[in-house]
Amino acid sequence: MYPVLIDIKEFAVLIVGGGKIATRKAKNLVESGAVPTIIAPIITEELKALAENKQVVVIQRGFQKGDTSKFHFIFICTNDESINQLILQETTPEQLVNDTTNQARSNFFNMAVIKEQDFEIAITTQGKSPTQTKKLKEKIMNLLKSAT
Repeated sequence: MYPVLIDIKEFAVLIVGGGKIATRKAKNLVESGAVPTIIAPIITEELKALAENKQVVVIQRGFQKGDTSKFHFIFICTNDESINQLILQETTPEQLVNDTTNQARSNFFNMAVIKEQDFEIAITTQGKSPTQTKKLKEKIMNLLKSAT
């Protein structure tokens, strides 16, 4: 793995799914300057609010063949394995795919980020243990608080 920072606002981003994980991904992407497109038959109230504020584009329907074709980054956030497989089958090697249901099928991972006024710290287990990453993030945040 090779860690990088990407100016995400320059790329087309797709999130398939409208639940809790999709909402968390969308909020982080919006905070980073992206305007992700979300495809899902049902979305959370938070996603509806982001759509009303034109921070995300929502296509409220199920995934359809060809939906991934115009996107650089694809986040798979559904709990339907058959849909996840359809998405994976049509992605190309040039697209960056994060399957939140099975990291082994991803070609990139998000890092946990601690943002302070003058710096950021990113933490990763390279997709192996999101729970461990979260614990490390909390420990570092506590260390930073006790140091100030």
